Amino acid sequence: MANDRFDIAIIGGGIGGATSACHLAPNHSVILLEQENELAYHTTSRSAAVYLEHDGGFVFHRLNRSARQFLDEDHPELDAPLLHPMPVLDVGTEELEDQMREVAARGAELNPAIRFVAGEELTEICPVLRPDVAVIGVLEPTAAALDVMALHQLYVRRARAANAEIRRSSKVTGVTRSNDGFTLATASGQVHAGIVVNAAGAWGDVVAAMAGVQPIGLTPMRRTAFTTSVGQETKGWPLVYAATISHQCYFKPEAGNQLLCSLADETPSPPVDARPEEVDVAMAIENINLLTTLDIRSVNTTWAGLRTFSPDRDPVFGWDDEVEGFFWMVGQGGWGIVSSPMAGQVVANAVAGNSFPSALSDIGLTAEHLNPRR
Repeated sequence: MANDRFDIAIIGGGIGGATSACHLAPNHSVILLEQENELAYHTTSRSAAVYLEHDGGFVFHRLNRSARQFLDEDHPELDAPLLHPMPVLDVGTEELEDQMREVAARGAELNPAIRFVAGEELTEICPVLRPDVAVIGVLEPTAAALDVMALHQLYVRRARAANAEIRRSSKVTGVTRSNDGFTLATASGQVHAGIVVNAAGAWGDVVAAMAGVQPIGLTPMRRTAFTTSVGQETKGWPLVYAATISHQCYFKPEAGNQLLCSLADETPSPPVDARPEEVDVAMAIENINLLTTLDIRSVNTTWAGLRTFSPDRDPVFGWDDEVEGFFWMVGQGGWGIVSSPMAGQVVANAVAGNSFPSALSDIGLTAEHLNPRR
């Protein structure tokens, strides 16, 4: 077996673990442990990730905004861009006008292109919207579709190039603390590390409990999604998200005149391999048909994933205040992929004892916003 002693053991092979390994491996000996036979098996590979800046609240606005430069860059390991232009349009009825104007104003503080829209402009942006239902909205014209698996593979390639070891089928079954770090019992053997980075997503509190660390109170939320074919040409359409409860849903244009659709549901779940719920698919179809003239009648594929939230719905990146050497990297909700370039930098700076990234502090985000026991 390969060397079982490392500076850092990262638990979780999704986007959080991959970006952590990418950013830490150049300066530390790193092992990444994934419980499944493939990386990014659960939430990451099931994401409909879209880069946007006006949603997610104060913390994610800033993490996402600061990630744009990295996501826009050409990366020699990839043969295509990570981002592909696709506007995002939130729509609602008149009673949400004050709320939507506030969302647009907050977003415009960082991205002036984000704006409030109303009336006929909504159907000009997306012609299948019903004008009596989609009355007002928030438009982010600079949003983009994000190639999730290409981004994940970019992190993995860079981690491996820096000699990180990546072990699949290595579920952590026990964590023992000692004076010089942690001993992790895994399905592929025992590993010792001075530092543990908990990037276990929905299993984050489970990992913490194994290590004798007080759980954060993470809540995994199941979201069901599906694809459907439509008769209209979808090229140039935005991702449309309906904010009203009676029409809650989203749909995103895909290649071949397909739509990726969801109820945008958030159903509390234990940390499991999530499965789609037929009732959520049916409700999403009903809501989309009420919102639009699409008249969806059938689906092509269905799936579900878990989006894991901390109690205040902001991410948790930082050292545990009671257990030395235990680093939290969890609670990204639906924003783990978009925010990952800066999340990895936060982890690397903290582990190295360097200051909080200036790209974030310059726009008002501090380490305290991410503190596990804030």
